[in-house]
Amino acid sequence: MIVFVGASASGKTELARILCNKYNYKKCITTTTRPMRLNEKQDIDYHFLDKVTFEKMIRADLFVEVTEYQGNYYGIQKQDVSTDGVVIVDPNGANSLIKVFDNKIFVVFVDSPQELRKKRMLMRGDALESVENRILKDEEIFRKENLLRVNLHLKNENNSLEELALVVHEAYQKFLNN
Repeated sequence: MIVFVGASASGKTELARILCNKYNYKKCITTTTRPMRLNEKQDIDYHFLDKVTFEKMIRADLFVEVTEYQGNYYGIQKQDVSTDGVVIVDPNGANSLIKVFDNKIFVVFVDSPQELRKKRMLMRGDALESVENRILKDEEIFRKENLLRVNLHLKNENNSLEELALVVHEAYQKFLNN
C-alpha cells in the first residue's frame, strides 16, 4: 500500500488521484468528520460522518487508525484497507499503518514549499485565517522526523504532478520487487 503523508495542499491528493486513474491503484477512502468541500463527493473523496457516528465506530473498533486534526476526526476503516491501494494520512496514521502492516507499507513524504501551499489553499477557496492556522500547525505536525520510516521523499515544487506520480509508481514497483 502506498501511504502519502504531507502538509495541507502539498499535492498528495492529486498525486493519489493520478496513481488511481493512470496506474490503476485503488484509493483507500478515509473517513472524516470535517465538512465536505464543494468539489468533493461522499464515499469517493472521503466517507463524511458526524462526530457522534465516528465516535461510535471508534468504540466498535472499526478503524485501523484514527487521528484528530483541526478539530475533526480522520481515520481508516478496516474495511477500506487495500494492499494495492493508495491512502493519505498524517504522520500518526502512517506510523499506525507501519506498526500494523510493517513492510507492506510504502511511505511517501510529500514536501512542498510553504508559500506554494498557501497559494494553493487560497486558490481552492480556503479562508485566509484558516490557511494561516493550518500552515503554522502543519510545520510542527508534518515533519519528516515524525515518521517511523520514509521510503520516498518527494519534493513537489518544480515538476508536474504527472512526473511525480511516475516517480512514485516506479519507486513503488521497485519496492514490491525487493
